[in-house]
Amino acid sequence: MATCRVGFITTSACPVQKERRLRERRVRLVPPRASTNSNNNGPTNKFSMDRRDVLLGLGGAAATAATVMTPGGIILPAMAAPFAPPDLTKCHTASTGSPPGMDKCCPPYSMVDIVDYDFPRTALRVRRPAHEVKNDKAYMAKYTEAVRKMKELPKDHPWNFYQQALVHCAYCNGAFDQAGYPGVLLQVHYSWHFLPWHRYYVHFFERILGKLINDDTFTLPYWNFDVKEGMTIPEIFTSDPNSPLYNEKRNIAHYHPELLDYRYAYSCAPTCSNKTGDELVQANMSYIQTTFKNSLQLPELFMGDPLRAGEPDSRQGSGGLEGIHNGLHQFVGPAEGDHTDMGNFATAARDCVFYSLHANVDRLWHLYRNFRGNRVEFDEPDWLDSSYIFYDENERVVRVKVKDCLTPTKLRYTYEEVPIPWMGSLKVQKTKETERKQELNLVTISEFGTQPRELGTAPLRVMVTRPKTNRKKKEKDAHVELIQINDIQVASTGPARFDVFIAAPYGDLAGPDFGEFAGSFVKLPHKAKKDEGVAKHKGKKTSLKLGLTALLEDIEVEHAEKLVVTIVPAGGDVTLGSIEIKLVKADSPRLIG
Repeated sequence: MATCRVGFITTSACPVQKERRLRERRVRLVPPRASTNSNNNGPTNKFSMDRRDVLLGLGGAAATAATVMTPGGIILPAMAAPFAPPDLTKCHTASTGSPPGMDKCCPPYSMVDIVDYDFPRTALRVRRPAHEVKNDKAYMAKYTEAVRKMKELPKDHPWNFYQQALVHCAYCNGAFDQAGYPGVLLQVHYSWHFLPWHRYYVHFFERILGKLINDDTFTLPYWNFDVKEGMTIPEIFTSDPNSPLYNEKRNIAHYHPELLDYRYAYSCAPTCSNKTGDELVQANMSYIQTTFKNSLQLPELFMGDPLRAGEPDSRQGSGGLEGIHNGLHQFVGPAEGDHTDMGNFATAARDCVFYSLHANVDRLWHLYRNFRGNRVEFDEPDWLDSSYIFYDENERVVRVKVKDCLTPTKLRYTYEEVPIPWMGSLKVQKTKETERKQELNLVTISEFGTQPRELGTAPLRVMVTRPKTNRKKKEKDAHVELIQINDIQVASTGPARFDVFIAAPYGDLAGPDFGEFAGSFVKLPHKAKKDEGVAKHKGKKTSLKLGLTALLEDIEVEHAEKLVVTIVPAGGDVTLGSIEIKLVKADSPRLIG
């Protein structure tokens, strides 16, 4: 099949995208229509159902003789089973990361029939950028009315705004054990579940809003934070304190026109990138471009590590897109005191900004799939057959599977096409090796060593050996070069962040420049339980993987036998277990021209 080039992508998917655009333009000509549902008087309280056995596919898969290796190198039995819905009768207080008083996340239904979801058959709905809908009075009237009605529902109704927020808390803060595995907490962050679970979550929230105003065409706006015009908190959420879209628990210093900084952290505020204005915009776009370019061959770098049924989420690592998303949570949430609402996963969905943030995260996943020719990211049942449950727009608890959400059109929505400036050439200074050593202030640095190292307030610089230099194109197509930081542990309940930079050494010496930005580790704050002192609290160990293949080409250091890795801390008591550079088999040939 012939290929075509779009920005930094060379792919065979362009004809598919062209056909999709034509189809969506035709769909947009269909006039809005009201729902034909006979219930025009709003929802009825149907969640008090007969107490029946919960219909769950528990599976109870046992470990087989096969094994898998965690990112930290630990060998575990391979469960060879997808996630199943949790047992609703066994919900408990959220045990990981919820603020004081915010740990009761169980849904108001526990003994219900669970049915397979009937996917909508409505006209294709189009999500629009939040910064463009602010002047659309008709749309904003619908949006605010829908949220107002959702907030006015009885407090224990599953459609109530705050009950919807508790769904996120339950699945992201440990209110359920994994089905069939008592004591193994269910967690959809930090793994390949992050994107599909949140796609469904936003979908059902959006469908319920549409049902409340009797409008099948309704969509949420997306926070288009990857373009200059969208790099502030959308004004639709900040301009009117009396609006149902407003939330008082935010960092008001970041309201429009304050520019978003993808590398924001509480400890290095206000500008962690040390840039302002157009330079900051360019740095943000360079960050997202790097995230895409260095992960196209290996989806786990973009989406997060595999997490199979029965496996604890410890040692798993989040993907690059989730890292950017975590930074935006901190940017919106309160900067001081209890980091609640957008500043904490347990409470984040109490702010309408959350859903627009995740709508754009979902859009970026959609773009990522298009760039890869819509190739399945993880072609294995452990991911594709994983299932979740939600309360839908028809007041049923429904079961959905990952494999059924890979194409947004199956959920009957798409995204309005807008420019994607970060796909093109960006005027961002790239760091390149210079031979003028006599003009540099060179320093000696050592290898990481065999023992864990605490990350203090000063940058940590180490020398890391590469597995191979000057790889041929065929070798790069077959294997991705990446840096992996193992056994990352945050020994406190506060937020944590560090940035990773890569440079070539001069022999065994390093120059004063940290090199090229490769990516970040970002953790949201959480609170310890009453019986868990801060001094003795230690979070789970996790990992960070960042692609290097395209980055090393950009800075022209493919010949280097070793690399200088600089870890720049931006808050948190962090310990690192080890740092290595390795080659990992690619999921697909390179799509970067």
